[in-house]
Amino acid sequence: MRNYIKAGMCSILTSLMLLAAGCLPAGLQADAARRPQPTFNGNAWIAYWDFDRGLKEAVTIQSQLNSVSYFAAAFDRNNKIILVGPAEKFTAQKFTRYKAEIKKYLTVVNDVYKDINNPAGESIEKDTQVLFRLFETDETMRGHSQDLLARVKKHRFDGLEIDYENIWKNPQLAKKFVRFLEVLVPAAEEAKIPLRVILEPGIPVTAYKLPEGPEYVLMCYNLFGVHSVAAGPKADDRFLDKMLGKVKQLPRPHSIALATGGCVWQEGKRPCFVTEQEALALQKELKVTLHRDSLSAARYFNGKDSAGKSVECWFADAKTIIAWKRQALDYGVDGISLWRLGGNHKIQEYYPGIMNKK
Repeated sequence: MRNYIKAGMCSILTSLMLLAAGCLPAGLQADAARRPQPTFNGNAWIAYWDFDRGLKEAVTIQSQLNSVSYFAAAFDRNNKIILVGPAEKFTAQKFTRYKAEIKKYLTVVNDVYKDINNPAGESIEKDTQVLFRLFETDETMRGHSQDLLARVKKHRFDGLEIDYENIWKNPQLAKKFVRFLEVLVPAAEEAKIPLRVILEPGIPVTAYKLPEGPEYVLMCYNLFGVHSVAAGPKADDRFLDKMLGKVKQLPRPHSIALATGGCVWQEGKRPCFVTEQEALALQKELKVTLHRDSLSAARYFNGKDSAGKSVECWFADAKTIIAWKRQALDYGVDGISLWRLGGNHKIQEYYPGIMNKK
């Protein structure tokens, strides 16, 4: 089995072997025994709207995961946390990994649903106003923190994941968010609930001092996407280098998130996200050649639809994800998360650890 070991791990293993053999000085032995050793966290998300396919893929790759996140908590119009999709089915699922606990996280996003009984209906994505209301005072922050932790306990999740977005372009909101973390982190520690905080690529890491304690996860994608007129990959070498430079400046444990799937740009239409399977189906329908970009390892193709309109698609496959993982591991990240499971072609090929067991 081939292992990808992050930078610096060799020295840690050497110290541990010396400690076990009694070859370190007494003072260093004591320090090494007290110091928590870094652990690598392999994580992946299951989204409520693609639950069955996501769950199936999670079971397929469970031997490579330390945790699985359920992307399903948002807000109603009264600032109350709501869960959508089969949360109980998720928490009841038994994930197994040899001699390792696989934690289940609840992911909370700042989306606001107008009708909680119709998640597919009208909603406000990445709503900042709900955050301003929740972060209005220290008292409201404490109340929100307790609500979040209560939800985790009530629905039998192991950990909490905060994915509040559209924050860093607003300095006032950014300061409030950092203050909220200063309130939430000790509350989560007291409740013995592991905490992960998802950060957008645009975070100015040197402008704010984030509290130590959570695992900080930087989104390393959306270089191109539904927000861009030009077509291109979700990440490339230069973009990843820039993001990984930011990760180094975050409190540890610090990790990254990579994105599966891709995006389609079609003449006369808005860009739309696609899974790997959808991209391959479109390429087959258009009967065009599939290429691989040397700067990003991403796949891409272009052609004309039945109406003669131009179509271009960029997406990630197993070779893309593995290339991005290798680049990240060279920087010494403490974990890699995958957004998201469901609709991937042969998900096991994304994880050489599975393939090399055969």
